[in-house]
Amino acid sequence: MNQHTFVDSALVTMLLVAPIVEWRWTWPRFLARLVAGVPGTRLRHYRYLLVGEWLPTLFLVLFWGIRSRPWSALYLTAGALSLRFWLGLAYVALIIAILLIQRRALLAKPERIDRLRKALAFGEPLLPHTPQERSLFLPVSVAAGVCEEIFYRGFLTWYLTAWMGLIPAILIAAILFGLGHVYMGPLQVPKTAFVGLVFAFVVWLSGSLWPAMLLHAAIDWNSGELGYRVFTQPQPSGT
Repeated sequence: MNQHTFVDSALVTMLLVAPIVEWRWTWPRFLARLVAGVPGTRLRHYRYLLVGEWLPTLFLVLFWGIRSRPWSALYLTAGALSLRFWLGLAYVALIIAILLIQRRALLAKPERIDRLRKALAFGEPLLPHTPQERSLFLPVSVAAGVCEEIFYRGFLTWYLTAWMGLIPAILIAAILFGLGHVYMGPLQVPKTAFVGLVFAFVVWLSGSLWPAMLLHAAIDWNSGELGYRVFTQPQPSGT
């Protein structure tokens, strides 16, 4: 049964419009301030991201509670800590362990730093370059993990399922998740959409958003840590 309200449709519209605003307005101005060397530009952008992630999410959660909707529809349960939940959590722990081992191996050899710098160039403006930025990047990563999973793997999947069934809804939500990162370049859209499918698999495996939130936050935080180590290294002379 279709339980959508005007507020639900407005939130979906926000998910569609916000990436366009980010791509065409917010991101170019952020880059311009970085190039101009305006002090505190990255920190201000991190604070903007925190507000932009948490405010809509808190509104959604409050609205969901007011409507007395089941939290299981957003996958915001742990299934009474069922076997599925623990399997999903173990899978996430394995991925995180692999990421940490991979990061250590990549940073262990100085000759790889320059290649890493080039590989991370697309996200360099967003990655931390100072200890203060590094400290604030952790809550930004947590916000992305919690809020984006609630919206894309939870709310948007629920919204679309009423129109097209679960599997198409998961696919469309992943595509929209990818498009939500178009500001970082068109090549990042399919890569991020694939990552969205990985998060969806974690939700399916565990029956809960919580392991997917943990994985999402860990991936973002790991990227920040890798970027911090790479971009604070002195570049080789002649580059």
